[in-house]
Amino acid sequence: MKIDEELVAIDLEVNSKEEVLSILGNQLQEKGFVKEGFIESVLKREQSYPTGLPTEPFGVAIPHTDGDMVHVSKIAFASLKNPVKFFAMGSSDVTIEVKVVFMLALKNPADQLEMLQKLVGLFQEPEMVAKLARTKDINDLNKLFKAEE
Repeated sequence: MKIDEELVAIDLEVNSKEEVLSILGNQLQEKGFVKEGFIESVLKREQSYPTGLPTEPFGVAIPHTDGDMVHVSKIAFASLKNPVKFFAMGSSDVTIEVKVVFMLALKNPADQLEMLQKLVGLFQEPEMVAKLARTKDINDLNKLFKAEE
């Protein structure tokens, strides 16, 4: 797994999950990786199927939508300066303070499932979540992933 430099936002200052999802979605859309309407599709899916994970020491979110909204499979990443609230995966009333966001834009449903499993596996380690939240550079971020493969 490798994340492109133009799809990374470090210490992003936002006030809501909608704001971070719009910023990451716009990065994907401006580069032509996703179709018009991708952001709205992610926001709509997030309402029905929340993606916040109660990891330690910070919450993580993995927003995504169906592959028919994607031209080229990519992952966008944001570490947030201050956490924002996401609803917990499988819940419509439990919120999680999220500081790390991986937005998946994957064409193939099988790739989506595989990537979700890989990411959730990474997030089992509190030290990995802390490193992701602290990362200051795209190269460090990609080294973390390479080390875990």
